[in-house]
Amino acid sequence: MRAAMILIVLGLLLGGNGFGQESKQDTKQQKSSNLRQFYSGKFGLYAGSDGLNNGLMIGIDGITEFIHYDFFLSGAIELYPKQTIGIFKHAPPSGYQQSLFLLPLHGNFGYKFFEVGDADSRGYIGAGAGYYFYFYNIDYTSGTGGILGGLSSRSESKNSGAVFGSIFARILIGQIFVEPRFYLASKSEGTVEQYAYVINPSGFAITLGFQYH
Repeated sequence: MRAAMILIVLGLLLGGNGFGQESKQDTKQQKSSNLRQFYSGKFGLYAGSDGLNNGLMIGIDGITEFIHYDFFLSGAIELYPKQTIGIFKHAPPSGYQQSLFLLPLHGNFGYKFFEVGDADSRGYIGAGAGYYFYFYNIDYTSGTGGILGGLSSRSESKNSGAVFGSIFARILIGQIFVEPRFYLASKSEGTVEQYAYVINPSGFAITLGFQYH
């Protein structure tokens, strides 16, 4: 009788332990089923302001989607390489050649406002905020010229940045998406000798991308 009671107690303990492990596994599965993670690459057209002319934009981002709550969080980095720009407030230096690289880093929140399961399509709207860096290089001619003056070639490099915000939409069909985005940025100003310039990345971009696990 005593041996039978011991076996019953051991069986209950082992069964309870097994049930606890199954509950933990179920909780992990529920958490993982609520999360969906993606990476995406994109490219498109960027239209800036204050002399930042239309140009190519490329970018990548990492996305964590909370499926049960219909929203995602993402971190992104983008690159705008520019050469044909007019950022000087007044007349630019003589004989200049320039290049500019804008590098925005930002986090985003997106809310799913529609989904068509049969067409594997989803739509998100959201907002983001971050900090942009710029790297500016210019080669130019300095001096007065003439008999007594002289001309010399000079080169300067500038870099700085400022905060910015954005609003966006992302329409996803399968793994392909289109993303329009509006940027509102703080201006960053500087000088090359006496020539003042302003960098203002506020503008609009529309990109095409591929999103994958």
